[in-house]
Amino acid sequence: MLQFFAELRRRKVFRSTIAYVVAAWLVIQVADVIVEPLHLPQWALTGLIVVAAAGLPVVVIVSWLFDIGPSGLERDTGATGTGSDAEAVDTPSVAVMPFIDLSPDGDHAYFCNGIVEEIIATLARVDGLKVASRFSTRQFRHRDVAVQDVGRELGVSSVVEGTVRKDGEQLRITAQLTNTGNGYQVWTQRFDRRMADVFSIQDEIAEQVAEALELRLLPADRCRVQQAGTSNSEAYDLYLKAWSYFHRWGGRNVNYAAELFQHALDRDPGYARAWAGLADAYAMLYIYTEAKPAYRRKAREASKRAVKLCPKLPEAHTSRGLSCSMYANWPEAEQHFESALRIDPEHFEALYFYARACVHQGKEEQAVRLFERATQARPEDYQAPLLMQQLYKRLGRGDAAIAAAEDGIAKARRHLKMNPDDVRALYLMSGPLADLGRLQEGEQALLRAMAIDPTDSAVLYNAACFYARIGDQDRAIELLESVRLPEMAADWVRNDPDLALLRGHPRFDALYPVTG
Repeated sequence: MLQFFAELRRRKVFRSTIAYVVAAWLVIQVADVIVEPLHLPQWALTGLIVVAAAGLPVVVIVSWLFDIGPSGLERDTGATGTGSDAEAVDTPSVAVMPFIDLSPDGDHAYFCNGIVEEIIATLARVDGLKVASRFSTRQFRHRDVAVQDVGRELGVSSVVEGTVRKDGEQLRITAQLTNTGNGYQVWTQRFDRRMADVFSIQDEIAEQVAEALELRLLPADRCRVQQAGTSNSEAYDLYLKAWSYFHRWGGRNVNYAAELFQHALDRDPGYARAWAGLADAYAMLYIYTEAKPAYRRKAREASKRAVKLCPKLPEAHTSRGLSCSMYANWPEAEQHFESALRIDPEHFEALYFYARACVHQGKEEQAVRLFERATQARPEDYQAPLLMQQLYKRLGRGDAAIAAAEDGIAKARRHLKMNPDDVRALYLMSGPLADLGRLQEGEQALLRAMAIDPTDSAVLYNAACFYARIGDQDRAIELLESVRLPEMAADWVRNDPDLALLRGHPRFDALYPVTG
């Protein structure tokens, strides 16, 4: 029934009918006034009313069958579309937009993001419902876009929007579901609760959205989501804040994220997702900042704990795979990446870090396939296409390399608009810019990254890659000599296509002698 009314709105039946009734009423009112002064027979007014009434069903039928298009009256054969648009019509589909932070100090964007992520995770497990990823909707955070345009861009038939106001322990969340075909609200609800009720609010929003779309959230689906979570609202808030710092990149931010994950675990030691987050934070610190043995050990311990607490959590297996990679234990790393992908075949982090593990081992073809899947899983990500570009080039796939470079650079620029100090986006796109002949742009991006964090080992390593690509071997080797990389990075350096021109140089071979 809901879909029938949505189709009536889409075909503008309601609009046409209301317009006809109003116009007919006005004509009848005018006729009633002029019949007597013009000495017209009374049956003229009666006849006009009968004709107006008879015309109503005609208007309904015509507005159902036809529409006013660019070339006049056009036959409406139903909702049409190609690709994702057509699929959105045939299959119930939804995008959960970034919720707006209305908190007094405006400092709870991380909390809004977390609520959106949980709603998406729950809806994604509703059978028969297509859900846009949170990364695909994030692009609309600072854009004033009509829901109809969102529907066209993402290929979804409905959109969830909302606001969050958090003031101490008081929480107000407003959510609404809108049909993207006609812009009409299908459902709306306001929740005034305590912070401790945030989990039930998330469940209620997901349930009511599913019901409005004539679908049902099964209890088993809800259990799978909650199994890895927490019932402690303070731990949950700390967990969300930790991820907000983690994604800002840079040693200081990731280190603070690790502290916040630990604070969350102090409040709930059984929080599997927080253990996985803690493992990832220590892994990133080890790989990209300083190769302290303590970081690697803590990542291993935290990832083991995450898997033990929730063996069906893909994030836990991905964290475990990453920690095994740091010990160059490739067979076990691949086992955990494969486990994560059996649970969720489109889990971006599992695909991405599995691909990187393959690069470490020189398995370039497999790495490309995994990076390609990662790009499909998260189309907005800039990292996979930028890393894939050099692999394509090395494999002799020149056209694919150019396309990947252009795609990754465009995505990195969009990312930098929202995260202007993200050094990773800056240094990863510098080399591909050079490969496209845009040397000045590439060096500007690199120098900006070095200005933001001049001691970051990942920045310095990628600076070496940039200068190697443009043929400045001495500068590249100087940078490699100045940077302290973890042991696991040696295999990456030996197989990194960016450094191909350095292989055979005495100073480079002394730094990274060929093994085996």
